[in-house]
Amino acid sequence: MRRFILLLALAVLALAGACREEGAVAKAGKKIDEAIDDLAHPNEGPVEKLGRKTDEALEDVKETLEGD
Repeated sequence: MRRFILLLALAVLALAGACREEGAVAKAGKKIDEAIDDLAHPNEGPVEKLGRKTDEALEDVKETLEGD
């Protein structure tokens, strides 16, 4: 149940962040991040990528909560 609430909170934050307009520098930075990610994980399918990104996000949240 705790994991579900955490995932729901992450989804809400992601949607809230997607509502604002990105500038040219932000778009370029995002493209660079995606290119580096593709180089680091070349044979990864979309589901595997989603799972890895979810695991990374949960780990970041866990580290943030433990730091308080």
